[in-house]
Amino acid sequence: MIGEFVRYLTTFAPERTRKFGYLKRLIALEFRARRCATAWDNHQRSCRNLITKAVDLCEKHDMVLVLGSGLLLEVPLKLLASRFERVLLVDIFHMPQVRREAKKHFNVKLLTGDITGVYQAIKEGRPPGGHNPAPPARIPHLKEADLVISCNCLTQLAGPFTEYFEKTRGFSDLDSDKLAYQIMEQHCKAVAVDATGVGVIITDVERIAMQDDKMVSRTDLLKALKLPPTSTLIHNEEWDWLIAPHPEEHPSHDYIHVVDAKVYQRNVAEEPEGNTKEEGLADPELPPTLDDPVALGAIVPER
Repeated sequence: MIGEFVRYLTTFAPERTRKFGYLKRLIALEFRARRCATAWDNHQRSCRNLITKAVDLCEKHDMVLVLGSGLLLEVPLKLLASRFERVLLVDIFHMPQVRREAKKHFNVKLLTGDITGVYQAIKEGRPPGGHNPAPPARIPHLKEADLVISCNCLTQLAGPFTEYFEKTRGFSDLDSDKLAYQIMEQHCKAVAVDATGVGVIITDVERIAMQDDKMVSRTDLLKALKLPPTSTLIHNEEWDWLIAPHPEEHPSHDYIHVVDAKVYQRNVAEEPEGNTKEEGLADPELPPTLDDPVALGAIVPER
């Protein structure tokens, strides 16, 4: 905790990023990744392997778009930079180590901004909630990219908004869950349906608490949303991610996230009916403060 606090104080980030919680979340992720490196190894390797398979499916390699690039823990950046002419890393805030890593590759660009469209809706005076549904996703270069990767960001997209609306608009748990569902649904539609290139969605879908061999609790992280089905079963994978071995979060409980990973190809014939399994359907601008007018509506390049 002391190390995280010192890192928080010494990391340059505009105050709005701090107030909205992005810097705190990223630093917490960084330190947990170090503590749980062994437990996370299989998950990270599985993510990189699936992304590599998706790269091999691309007919062209002009542009790859990575959504929720985070700390690049699961992203094979060196591979992407070597296989594509342009690599765009999109996130709400890029940590210093990510900036340094990106600078090693001349064709990697950082884009900073909101990909959900919610900031823009707030700015235009039509925030989602009540009778206003979440807006369509605002993903840059969606129609141009040969590969669009959503990597472990789906279940994290709504958190800043639901917390903001709980404080400013009195959102209930039901309100927050409804908005989270809509934001995730729009994101999945963009990557799996609207994109013209190969799409990849890697996301945790369930959180399971285990005590030895006994299941203590089980939580649906997608709020009953089901990922869009893929055209084929070739790249449709699932694995367990030991995200918090005890005593990381609990003295005796291990927390496991079930990860679903799908690759969406275009113009691919569906598997024969007898071979398919059932699937469920379906400086740069920065985030606003909780007390200042919302200003972020576009995604802008950093360099």
